[in-house]
Amino acid sequence: MKGDKAVKIELDNKTMTNHLINSGGAKVQGEKSFGEVLKNALESVNTYQKEYETVLYRHLIGDDVDLHDVVIAGEKARLSLELTLQIRNKAMEAYQEIMRMQI
Repeated sequence: MKGDKAVKIELDNKTMTNHLINSGGAKVQGEKSFGEVLKNALESVNTYQKEYETVLYRHLIGDDVDLHDVVIAGEKARLSLELTLQIRNKAMEAYQEIMRMQI
């Protein structure tokens, strides 16, 4: 289609392509909605947190888990949560800015 822009979003090593038609943001059939993308991202953050808890627990009870695997899982969980909080903060700032606008 003429005027299509492709935006790629990479989440958890999965790439999604969202086509924006004439910068109008119209959803193409078969594409994921913003809500679905957000839900998948939050599920990914939750998965990283659970993986970290599992690896840490296994290390603490004496299973054969290397310390560097525990640290890597912890950093993934921390970074994903930090990114989620930053996105939330930006969304809240945008909402507050919209609410301050006069009609």
